[in-house]
Amino acid sequence: MRHIDIKESASVSMMRLASEMREKGIHVLNFGIGEPDFTTPSEIIDYAFDSARRGGTHYTPSMGLLELRKEISKKLRERNNIVSSPDNVLVTPTKFAIFLSVMALTEPGDMVMIPDPYYLSYPDIIKLAGAEPLSVPTDDDYELDLDVARRFVTSKTSVFILNTPNNPTGKVYSEKSIRELSDFILENNMYLISDEIYEDIVFEGKHFSPGSIDEMAEKTVTISGFSKGFAMTGWRVGYLNAPDEVIKICNRIQQQTITCAPSISQYGAMKALNSYGSAEKFRDEFRKRRDLVYKLFSEIDGISLRKPEGTFYAFPSFDLDLRSPRFSHLLLQEKQVIVSPGTAFSRSGQNRFRFSFAASQKSITEGIRRIGEFIKERK
Repeated sequence: MRHIDIKESASVSMMRLASEMREKGIHVLNFGIGEPDFTTPSEIIDYAFDSARRGGTHYTPSMGLLELRKEISKKLRERNNIVSSPDNVLVTPTKFAIFLSVMALTEPGDMVMIPDPYYLSYPDIIKLAGAEPLSVPTDDDYELDLDVARRFVTSKTSVFILNTPNNPTGKVYSEKSIRELSDFILENNMYLISDEIYEDIVFEGKHFSPGSIDEMAEKTVTISGFSKGFAMTGWRVGYLNAPDEVIKICNRIQQQTITCAPSISQYGAMKALNSYGSAEKFRDEFRKRRDLVYKLFSEIDGISLRKPEGTFYAFPSFDLDLRSPRFSHLLLQEKQVIVSPGTAFSRSGQNRFRFSFAASQKSITEGIRRIGEFIKERK
């Protein structure tokens, strides 16, 4: 049997653990989950259901429904200022889009740069594609340190992955930071994979897409989707926008793996692109929760937190003589609270945890109270 050094996803593992505990009758407060707690808006469900009833239950073209690709291309032009045509859009589950992009842009043994902290699946996706992840540090404000990054560049460093807004930190990178990164990409003849799945959940600042920079058009793969902004995680549908040669490779890989994205989900995505009122309503609710999370954590002696600017995550640090996995394990055992260990997202995350505020304000208040109690008992 082939051995592949791939770890189990920490977030999926926590979801499974929460389910097992609930089956045993244990009430658990789960802040490890990476999905909105809202139900997909009814107009999206109804449109997809009606499309299915009309016969939309078959294979689609591997690139995705042409009508949907036209709508995505229009959205990219109007909302992201990216020059796009339907021929440059591939509809696929967003996480798979990351894998397709890395597969298309790397050769075996290539290095892929990821700023630390990073989305926990990046290193293993990169390994699955036959490349090697290269974690590069950020500063205390999670800003990119390109002077440090330059010291890591070799002839095998071919791709940089940027996630903005960022999971797990909630960092929203400014246009200035992204333009400086773009200069770095161009000077080193690299490609940029821009993971923008949280683009609809921004509280401070403004989302800026690297692919909107003229010089970066042929060097950027833009990835986004519907899971986070429209509460459509179970639909498994997103997209990537890429230059001609890259899109051709991604499409061939898709044809020989999943064939196409689910047809019914594609119809739902089509409706979502005309339902931004729902995404804005979700964002406003997440902002209220973010403010509550920041206030409550700031009141706990032993917790430090940089205020998230986007997403529905906080990435606090704790002042205890415990490593992050042990902290998370004991917190679950003693207080029935699930958080994700910081080491899943960062090499330097031993004293951090990710807290998802995709939960009610009542649950958030009680959960943070228990975390504060847990820390106080060990001070």
